[in-house]
Amino acid sequence: MTEADLATALLGARDGRSTTPPPTRQVEGLGLDGAYRVGAALERRLRERGYRRAGWKVGFTNRTVWPRFGISEPILGPVYEQTLTMAVPAAELSLAGFCSPRIEVEVMFGIEAEGGAPDWSRPAWMAVGFEVVDCHYGWDLTPADSVADFALHGALVVGPRVHRSEPGFADGIERLDRLEVRLFRNDEPVAEGRGSAVLGHPRAALGFVPRLRSNFEASSRASGERVVSTGTMTPLAPLAAGEHWRVEVGGVDLPGLELLLKN
Repeated sequence: MTEADLATALLGARDGRSTTPPPTRQVEGLGLDGAYRVGAALERRLRERGYRRAGWKVGFTNRTVWPRFGISEPILGPVYEQTLTMAVPAAELSLAGFCSPRIEVEVMFGIEAEGGAPDWSRPAWMAVGFEVVDCHYGWDLTPADSVADFALHGALVVGPRVHRSEPGFADGIERLDRLEVRLFRNDEPVAEGRGSAVLGHPRAALGFVPRLRSNFEASSRASGERVVSTGTMTPLAPLAAGEHWRVEVGGVDLPGLELLLKN
């Protein structure tokens, strides 16, 4: 199978909510470079359907797993306007288009790019949110398989934002490594996490975006904000329609978030 054939197979799995063998088992010798080529091809296919890039998701941000996978940096994938929800302070999300969705709690940043290059070092806002990730090959994760499979991105739900102009922003962003989150499903505790699990500090994820984004085509969107989701603080938890999820936040003055899942 060629990389082009793999992109077609993965797009078909996404459309059909079905599974397929891991990408690295379908294309002999597929590594990260090839996986990014597949990911870029899939983004082109989605753009042909009207999808517009709204930002980025960073993955594999827990450094303790890097030696096992032989990597020295996170992975990156696009987020689209069609997969992005800005929640204040609650949201609903349909699972109709997902194959095997799971939920992550992440720190998210807004990056301004009005009339010029984005300033990745100076976020315009920060928030706690959910990424709903999806996998079309059974959650046997490797970096290359993940990058090729849409970087596992399904949906991004951004919680209430704290903007740079607000009191406490500067102190809060410095303290994100001390952020504590608790995840609940139907009011039952599911997981806990800390900001330090994300590269030592969630803001560190922004430093990888400028170079890794070169694996994808330049966006036609020359201005506006770009959302960056920095990687999970909690273990992945499976999702089902009808569930109510919420995250409570401590250590930093950031709002929590609620999410109701629908069919």
